[in-house]
Formats: sequence, structure tokens, C-alpha cells
Amino acid sequence: MHDLPDLNKFVEVRPGLWRCTIIWQVSVGVLVPVATFLVRGDSLEQGSDPAHDWLLVDSGAPMQVDTLLKAIDQVLAHEKDQLRFICITHAHIDHTGATPALLEKYPGAKVVVHEEEKPFICDGESFRSCTSDTWTFSLLKHFSHEADVRIPHERTVTLRDGDQWEFEHVLKFVETPGHTPGSASYLHIPTRSIMVGDAVMNIASMPLWSRIPCISGPLVMSTCHWGNAMKAIDKILSLKDDVDTIFPAHDYNVEGLHIDHVHEFHNPSNRQ
Repeated sequence: MHDLPDLNKFVEVRPGLWRCTIIWQVSVGVLVPVATFLVRGDSLEQGSDPAHDWLLVDSGAPMQVDTLLKAIDQVLAHEKDQLRFICITHAHIDHTGATPALLEKYPGAKVVVHEEEKPFICDGESFRSCTSDTWTFSLLKHFSHEADVRIPHERTVTLRDGDQWEFEHVLKFVETPGHTPGSASYLHIPTRSIMVGDAVMNIASMPLWSRIPCISGPLVMSTCHWGNAMKAIDKILSLKDDVDTIFPAHDYNVEGLHIDHVHEFHNPSNRQ
């Protein structure tokens, strides 16, 4: 995975959409790619090289902060470029790590999050408080990583399906709960691409021994409600008229996944 073209830097994967992958060493021998996305918003001025508003989807794990901030600086090169929103898919540690540093660096930025995820990212509520439909989460949640990110309430914007917000013409908010109670996805309307967080993954099924990507649902041990997580994939696939590409947060392929490939994986006839 260390030959990924977007390793530690943002690469424009679609017009106006950049991806950066940073490797998270979860434990000895277990390396997980974690992707964040920059979205170019509205121009702030006229001219051939105008400044823009920018949006970030997820902010990586805490140990990735310095690398991510440097990668963002390389794209937001205009002196008037502004990071306006950090759009969080869910509040797990590997999706929120750089958020406090980004809010400090960009005083005008705010965090977009599903209203049911706000207690975890603002108030310190533990995911261990979540009830589950699987014994796996009920048992293993006591050993999982817990995010210690705390975002001030006044710097958050909470959304649900259908809520209007400033950049809905560029990035549509889509509820996809299941992995966590307030998991969300973000549809980049201009390029028909959707960033789904952990709703779908495309990493090796056996990270210790294989580098061959394998489409899967979210990690069972950290998924609060497996039944809802499967419904979330159904919902993503129902957007086929508006979506061509699905971009998971954990993915070996910089080009993402064509929605047809995810449909083939999720087809009931292919399920165990």
C-alpha cells in the first residue's frame, strides 16, 4: 500500500475532489489506509487563479495530524483560500483526529456532523454506551479505541437528511447510520462521487498477509448495529441515478469503487 499515488499528499481524483491517504499503524503488523478528501467549493474572487472556499471530509487519526496539515497546505496554496467546513462521516478516532488542530488553524471553520453523532464528538459520550444487534460489538466494544476529540458546540453544524446547508449544491449530506448511530456520507454532486466513511471498505481481508483489496462492509467489531449498516449500503446503492463512484475511507484504490462493483458485492445472492 506504500506505493499509493496519494500517500501523504492530496491527489485530484475527480475535478474539484482530492484524496489523501495516510497509513495508520493500528498495532504491530496491522497497517490500515485512512483517506481524507478535500472538496473545492465556490470561488471567492474573479480571475484566472481565484481563491476558493474548501471543505474537508474526515480528518484522519491523531498521529496523522502533522502530515495531514502539510498536505492541506499544498492544495490551499492561495493566500485567500479558506477551509470552511470539516465534514465528519462519524466520530471514530481515525476520522476525527486532526479536527481540533484544523479548527485552531482555521478560526472560521466549522464541523458538519449528524446530530446523533454530536454527543460523541462534543460531549465525550463513549461508543461503549451504544446498544447493538451483534454479540461481536457488545463484547469487543470494551477493547476498542475511543476518540478523545472534543469539539465546541458552537463550532458544529448538525444535519439530517433533507436539511439545507451552505454547500448543499456541492456536497449533499446523506444519512447512512449503522456503523455508528450517526454515520453519514457526502455526495459530491459535480462528479457523482460519494464519500461513505466506513459504510464500505476496500482493504485486504487479511491485513497481516495480503495486500489484495477486498470489498466488504464496515468492520464488525466496531459496528454498533449490523442490520442498519447493511441498510446503509442499500441506501447508498439506491443513489445510482446520482452516483458513479463510491470512495471508502479505507481503500487501497485511489480511483475508488464503481457503484456496480459494490452492488455486485452486496447482492443478496452473494451474501453468506
